[in-house]
Amino acid sequence: MNALKYTTKYTFNNTEQLGILVERAMCDIVKIPFNTKRKYDSLPSDIVNDISETVGPVLKKMKLQHVGNLNMTYDFVNSENNTTVSVKTLMKGNRICPQNIGQCSLNSLSLKLGENFDKIETFKNYFMENKMDMLTNYLVNCFCCDMTIIYKFDKGIVYIIRRQQDGDIKFTKELFLSTSKLLCDWNESNTLYINELNEKRLSIGELQIHKNRNCVKFRFNVDTLVEMIRSGCIENLSVDVYNLKTKYSFTVEKNMKEKEKNMKEKEKNTKEKNTKKKLCFQSFNYLGSKMKLLDFIKDTVCDYANKSSYKEVTSFADICSGTGVVSFDVLKGGCNKILTNDIQNYAYVVSSVWSKNGMDIQKLKKIVDGLNDELSKVQEIDLPNVENLDTSSYFIYSNYTEAGPDYRLYLTKMNGYKTDYIRKRINDLRCDLNDKEYHLLLKLLLYAVSSVSNIASVYGAYLKKYKKVALKSIVLNWSLVEFLVDDDVEHECYNSNISDLLNSKDFSDYEVVYMDPPYVANRSYHDNYHLLETISRYDNPKIKGKTGLRELVDTKSKFCSKRDAFEEFKVVLSKIRSRYIFISYSSESVVSKSNMMELLENTGWNNVKCYEKQYQRFKSNKNSDEKQPKDIIEYIFCGTRI
Repeated sequence: MNALKYTTKYTFNNTEQLGILVERAMCDIVKIPFNTKRKYDSLPSDIVNDISETVGPVLKKMKLQHVGNLNMTYDFVNSENNTTVSVKTLMKGNRICPQNIGQCSLNSLSLKLGENFDKIETFKNYFMENKMDMLTNYLVNCFCCDMTIIYKFDKGIVYIIRRQQDGDIKFTKELFLSTSKLLCDWNESNTLYINELNEKRLSIGELQIHKNRNCVKFRFNVDTLVEMIRSGCIENLSVDVYNLKTKYSFTVEKNMKEKEKNMKEKEKNTKEKNTKKKLCFQSFNYLGSKMKLLDFIKDTVCDYANKSSYKEVTSFADICSGTGVVSFDVLKGGCNKILTNDIQNYAYVVSSVWSKNGMDIQKLKKIVDGLNDELSKVQEIDLPNVENLDTSSYFIYSNYTEAGPDYRLYLTKMNGYKTDYIRKRINDLRCDLNDKEYHLLLKLLLYAVSSVSNIASVYGAYLKKYKKVALKSIVLNWSLVEFLVDDDVEHECYNSNISDLLNSKDFSDYEVVYMDPPYVANRSYHDNYHLLETISRYDNPKIKGKTGLRELVDTKSKFCSKRDAFEEFKVVLSKIRSRYIFISYSSESVVSKSNMMELLENTGWNNVKCYEKQYQRFKSNKNSDEKQPKDIIEYIFCGTRI
């Protein structure tokens, strides 16, 4: 064999880029599709040829399918025998990270190991007293796939490590382990040594705990692992070593690294700048959403009611709350008594929890982390066949993904299955949760679903091909909860028709009533958000048509009817007895501006005014009628009872 030589140095944007390009090279070698959302070029041809001539024959014997875009613990699947393949790439050095527990927060590590690491010192003590158990855990997670391919380019070596059978991966004997630092000296990094392998003291890995970040990292020394596998010190693993023709010297582009650093800093500054304006939950595309009109609403309320801020508003009732963006903005502004109401169940759920008060946050955090961990372990091979499935148990998977007979592409099969999985788990936990805790978990699920839904804007129809965001894996985003207010809030929430609510409540105990009723004749919330309604209720409804609309449930508002809207407003406005009334409306509404002002006066409201703002009209998709005006006039009608 020819002696290895160093090539000309190759420069990459970052270490991640090299790993992605290696996966692409493997796909090209075995002639399969390369699935990724990242836009990188190819590896230099001499590196691809080197890989092809060295490990290409091994790869070609397998029927590989690339799944790197799914963000799973594996990068390829061997479709012939349903085995999994993980690819690890090293520019230089020997360290590789185990899956799942190799790099995670202290709380996540606690959940995954079934321990309670309440602080860093607790974990350090545990590690020093249980080094062998921790090392075994890291080993099992490092080789959780059936095959691990490690490219060690600076030495011109490729390791292919295989699981031998279905048994456990473990050390064949108790090892004598030591660390580079004692507990009293351990600050951030600590190296773990084996003192008896072939009468040598070898570094097996390094544990690093960051001071300024909630992160615990462990990295194995690859060469030590290989020596342990060869010597029989690790059970149920075998290793094959392949020598590339060349040793490769890779560097990270300094200018690019600096550029990325500057970009991240810019994004951070922009994020911090917008934090004051940002809501706890970014509202999904919602018909008539007032997200961009919050300042206009606040300025109108404060000007008309002669308030300096929402803090001076004693109580605020949002009786058509939708996703609750207005009521939460009022709450953030300092008003601690609010009411939300919406006839749609999903909207009621979403707007029902805005304060951490009254919930066991730590318990909920563990539940969310646990669910996300369970979801991360679901693989394509775990998905059931609808023909052999009780569809009532997996209603979303069976009816709103390509797995079902009607082939509705609202969600990918994986995300549809995971949606059912989470929803059922939330139901299972119901007896251990109070109403707020239950609604918060549902709320996180609804926003998680909306973030990966394959729709243009609303659920009246799905797209014929999956868009990029729909291919992401569904995750419950706990960080949203961190922005809930900590105040002791008086919050009433209802899931009722406004007229029915007014039969029992006249709002005389509220200073402000705010209404944002649907005001366009063709906007039907129960059709446009039917999937979210079904997930929130999880009632296995009868469905109809190509898009799977809910049958027998008609919650279409009279406010949307040209025939009924005027009379409905008349009844509602006559019954409300709050000090102030504010109604969001627009120039494209069913009831005209002059008729609305007349209605307010005729139903006992005084000092009637209309504030106006030019606003870009809502388009549910890019093919909306171009003849419609681009802008509309947003109205807020105001009145007071003396």
